[in-house]
Amino acid sequence: MVREGFVAGSVAVMDGIPLSVPQMLDRAIGHGIPVVPGSAVVDESGWDFRVVHCTDGRGRKWILRSPRRAEVPVRAAVEARLLELLHGRLPVRLPEWRVHEPELTVYPRLPGSAAGTEHPETLRYRWAIDPLARTADYLGALGRVLVTLHSVPARDAIATGVPEVSARLSRERAERELREADEVFGLPAERYRRWRRWLADDAAWPAETVLVHGDVHPGHTLVTRTPDGGGRLSGLLDWTNSQLGDPALDFVDMYYAGGPDVLDALLRAYREHGGRVPEGMRDRIVMRGAFLWVHVALLGRRTDRPNLVNTAAAHLLGAAP
Repeated sequence: MVREGFVAGSVAVMDGIPLSVPQMLDRAIGHGIPVVPGSAVVDESGWDFRVVHCTDGRGRKWILRSPRRAEVPVRAAVEARLLELLHGRLPVRLPEWRVHEPELTVYPRLPGSAAGTEHPETLRYRWAIDPLARTADYLGALGRVLVTLHSVPARDAIATGVPEVSARLSRERAERELREADEVFGLPAERYRRWRRWLADDAAWPAETVLVHGDVHPGHTLVTRTPDGGGRLSGLLDWTNSQLGDPALDFVDMYYAGGPDVLDALLRAYREHGGRVPEGMRDRIVMRGAFLWVHVALLGRRTDRPNLVNTAAAHLLGAAP
């Protein structure tokens, strides 16, 4: 699911993005990566990038991605610097970019497969593993990764260009989005009042900011499957939405994808590995999870994706969770 908007400088609008699949393959070959065009498998599910999976003549697997919107390359440039900072610091594998241009990024595919996938219409996740399987300890490993990530010194993160999204800024954005969503969709009165109470509650908007991934969902976690149906965490992908922000952001999508049991297990692992879970953090995560549908509805309108608008509106206008 989509995260809060990224703050970045402007970038000139580029024609022809995303690149077509043949263009992506030709560019990769031009950089000396001998991908086989006939091996290309296109993945159009990403919110920010068109992705192509392919292999080279020796059977090595590669990922090619091209941005869908003109502001994404600015964020990708920050992502490149952040990955350089984090390599070797986190107890999980990260992408190693071999080509990075505004229109194209190429890197070897990491081992493992996604822990789950998001349905393009319903936006619901289908797990490929059992996230609660104990022998694999998928959520335990993820909790450890998040503790390590959230402990990265802020000055190091800022040097990469990631934005700091303060509680004040995050709150102001949510207020604007709530007003816009109510004007466009006519939100149910009780839901609107509940979100207004949330926005007015100072305790729901703590001042603490840490380096967050910003988009931790099953599709961005790679796993190796285990005989009991679980999966051992092996990689963490797509750092485009990273920021200095509320640590609760890194739990919202896992709550959305797996419900309360997954959230509680992840928070327990986070705490066991030394992470701080203050009073009210779980409530913050749950409320942000409900508010995701506002983000989705408005993003769908801005990017002319009616399926997103229709799906989000159905949730916004339905019975309050």
